[in-house]
Amino acid sequence: MANSQFNSPATLLSDGSVTVDGSLQGVDPATALSDVEFRFLIVQGDVVVQGKGRGSAGIWSGTAPAGQGDLEEGNALAIGLAYLSRRNPAGYEIFSWSDQIRLAP
Repeated sequence: MANSQFNSPATLLSDGSVTVDGSLQGVDPATALSDVEFRFLIVQGDVVVQGKGRGSAGIWSGTAPAGQGDLEEGNALAIGLAYLSRRNPAGYEIFSWSDQIRLAP
C-alpha cells in the first residue's frame, strides 16, 4: 500500500463515538489474503481514543467507540496503522501515518 490517509472532517456522533474513513491505494487484491485491517488513535489535547476498521476496493472506514474520553468538535491528530497479509510473497505489510483532521457532527 503506497499511501493511505484520513479524510477530514471525521464524524463526531452525539454518543461520543467517532467514524473515520480514508483512501486505500496500492493494494493488489491478487496478492492479499484478506481485507486490510486498521487501528487508529485520535488525539485531542489530553484525550486519546482508539478505534479499528477494515478496507478494500480503494477505501477504508472505522469507528472509535464512545466511552474512551470526551472529544469535541475541532482539530485533532489522527494516527493510523494498517496491516495486510500477503499471499506471494507470504508475509505482512505494515504501514503507519498521521494526519491533522477536523472532528465535526
